Amino acid sequence: MIWKSQVGEPGPGELRTRQRRRTQMLYIGLASAIGGIIGFATGFFDQGDGNLFGGDWDKLKLPPLLAVGLAVLLLGAFLALPLYGFKMIDDYKREHNLVAFTGGCLAVIAGFPVWAVLHAGELVPAPHAFGIFAIAYVAMLGSFLFARWRL
Repeated sequence: MIWKSQVGEPGPGELRTRQRRRTQMLYIGLASAIGGIIGFATGFFDQGDGNLFGGDWDKLKLPPLLAVGLAVLLLGAFLALPLYGFKMIDDYKREHNLVAFTGGCLAVIAGFPVWAVLHAGELVPAPHAFGIFAIAYVAMLGSFLFARWRL
């Protein structure tokens, strides 16, 4: 018996795999585009001398409509895209990603107060946005690798 995939025509599994890869590439491209727009707009249209990562919040000045637009993009990038992404993967990968997501959230929830208390004791510099992001990112990566290794 000769299967369709042996004759040159792709079978239903191959077509689904190609469609899934295309969808993932579009998803990654959209996420990259949103990140690029946020970074460009924040840097280019800043009317002050602030720094989004350094914590100079009083010096960072954006036009109000741009700020609202960037807030919408940030909510989409940090809430909508990850939740949609969980829909695109199988149960096994979803479990790993949920462990990583939870690890990052718990690290921020615990890490910020610890950092603030250590700063109050003059042991570390003041908390800032990039540090909080780094805590979350490193914790998510560590949690993901732990989940991949253990689950």
